[in-house]
Amino acid sequence: MKWDSIKSRLLLMTTLCVLGMGLMTINQHYFGQKLSALNEQNVALQQMQTDLLQLRRHEKDFLLRHERRYIEQFSEQYQRFIATVNSLDQVIGQYELPANLVSDIAVNSELYARDFYKLTQLMEVYGLTADTGINGELRQLSTALNARAEGLSPAMVNLLGRATYLAADYQLIAAPKTLEALRETLSATFSSQSLPVEVESLLVDFRQQVNRLAEVKQQIGLTEQQGLRGEFRQQAHRVEEDLKALDNALQPVLVSHKEQATVFSTVIAVLTSVAVILLLVKSFATFHRSFANFVLFFYRCKRQYQRIDPKQLGFSEFRSLAALANEMVESRRQIERRLEKLESANRESHKVAP
Repeated sequence: MKWDSIKSRLLLMTTLCVLGMGLMTINQHYFGQKLSALNEQNVALQQMQTDLLQLRRHEKDFLLRHERRYIEQFSEQYQRFIATVNSLDQVIGQYELPANLVSDIAVNSELYARDFYKLTQLMEVYGLTADTGINGELRQLSTALNARAEGLSPAMVNLLGRATYLAADYQLIAAPKTLEALRETLSATFSSQSLPVEVESLLVDFRQQVNRLAEVKQQIGLTEQQGLRGEFRQQAHRVEEDLKALDNALQPVLVSHKEQATVFSTVIAVLTSVAVILLLVKSFATFHRSFANFVLFFYRCKRQYQRIDPKQLGFSEFRSLAALANEMVESRRQIERRLEKLESANRESHKVAP
């Protein structure tokens, strides 16, 4: 195939169009896969935020209702959360993001879950209901003291009643002033010389349980900002901040890949269009020049014999036509020369004849 022919120009333009479309398809497929993977990780990140909110919900439900089923639900939700966290390691390595983005989430979420489980254990020791744990033991001791109060002096009965009342009050509101008043009442009760042995033994157990209750309550936290309650809530806030940091790191990567896909597609489309347009313009100019030379050639051939220069024609098809046209002109010239010779010989033969 001659590369300066019309057919080759059409084939070249077709090849450029197909190549441009192919490159755009490859570009869209390549960046489409990357954007799809990033979108999946973005969805996973949003799901992690939802899972964390669900963990906080189970946590609050347990603290409010004191039912073990919320611990089981928390554990199941936490396993799903960790599985999602582990799936993000590949993204971190693929897009060269800081490794601590995922490790911080894993560490802080583990600390959050550990503190929550520790809190549940302390609350079980404390007593999830009024009849379990230290709560139940104090309630039984209070009932026993009230039963043994009969036959004691009015002052002693008053002290025992006040002690059991303050203990019940401290169990409800956990006010430091209530605990201080309870300990003072118990000290005043023990200072009495007329305590029966059974009552004194019950008071000893009662005071021990009160001290245990105060210690466990202190570890749990008298308010939401203290003790384990404050610690695991802070860990939960750290996990939320880590998730936001990871989201802030992923969004620029997602935007960057979208921009790259757009830029590459635009560049491919522009370069292909420019190449095809330039080729069309050049081919049209060449075709117009060759056609004009042929028109001028036939116009001049009406008056005189003239050859057309094939080198002035751009396409091989026009050069082939030019060669045929030159042969045709030369053939006609030879025929006319022969005809002139024959006519000349005929005239001379007529002159010679008598």
